[in-house]
Amino acid sequence: MNMTLSKRGDYVMRSAIALARAYQGGKPRKIREIVADTEVPRTFASQILSDLVRGGLAVSRAGREGGYRLSRPPEEINVLEVVEAAEGPLRAERCALGEGPCRWEDVCPLHETWTQATSQLAELLSGTSLAEVAARDAAIDEGRYQVPPDAHRSHARVVELSDLVHVELAAPAVGEVLGERRNWSAALGAAVHEVGELAGNTAHPSPLVADCSIDPLTTGATASPRGYLFAWRLSEPGGRSHFEGELRVEPVDAERCELAVSGSWHQEVDSGAPPSTEQLQDRARRVLRGVLRRVAREVEEGPGCPPARQRAGRRRSAVAG
Repeated sequence: MNMTLSKRGDYVMRSAIALARAYQGGKPRKIREIVADTEVPRTFASQILSDLVRGGLAVSRAGREGGYRLSRPPEEINVLEVVEAAEGPLRAERCALGEGPCRWEDVCPLHETWTQATSQLAELLSGTSLAEVAARDAAIDEGRYQVPPDAHRSHARVVELSDLVHVELAAPAVGEVLGERRNWSAALGAAVHEVGELAGNTAHPSPLVADCSIDPLTTGATASPRGYLFAWRLSEPGGRSHFEGELRVEPVDAERCELAVSGSWHQEVDSGAPPSTEQLQDRARRVLRGVLRRVAREVEEGPGCPPARQRAGRRRSAVAG
């Protein structure tokens, strides 16, 4: 079971910590400074900081002396506020056991326990101030922090990736589907499974997909973006990986567009012999291509969208006529 934040939540928390450490200095921080401190991709930084502003946790000021600053002291901001600024309210979106026997029509037997666990997590997060987390970050930075025995960070190998696929649908229609902020974990899981089969590796169980999301990068409430934060985390036997990048919808003509992605695949190996650079690059490219194809297919076959073959047929008929 994965208890990590989504990639957007990760970026928001990093940015909040950076602002908390700078709060006593009294000066707003520029986006470039926050990017340098947090390694949040420059493409997404303004969107991430806007989450803190919308959540009432930060303020921004334009101009030469402007930038971003916490709206109140970090001692008065708790971690739950930061998490919810990015992830939304902390609550179970569905019954813990999902579908089940017909006697579970109204409630499942795990409901009370799951609700209590969620409540206790919220209580713990709300009882931890942003100042405490920033102090730990400073201690880690200065080498003073006692690393706990259950720490599990490791240095990842990074592969830079880019790819694109065609979609038989106009860019605005594609944007409507991507703007729904669906969970794309099934697309990632299917792509990873297919890559394993292509490599003849079917011995391992199916991968655990922790998170796969496509979030619009907008500059206003009514903006129609072409850019999206495309990110996932994946846990598999022997290691973990995550991808973060930018997805863009580029028109080809009135009825077609391209989904173009560029970003970084980060691979951590827990056990066994690590893959060679060539193996890692090949697998990463195949998985990204597989995810893109499935996203494109789901967008084309979405509700209200005519099948791609029908659209292609209409175009051929129009040309022939």
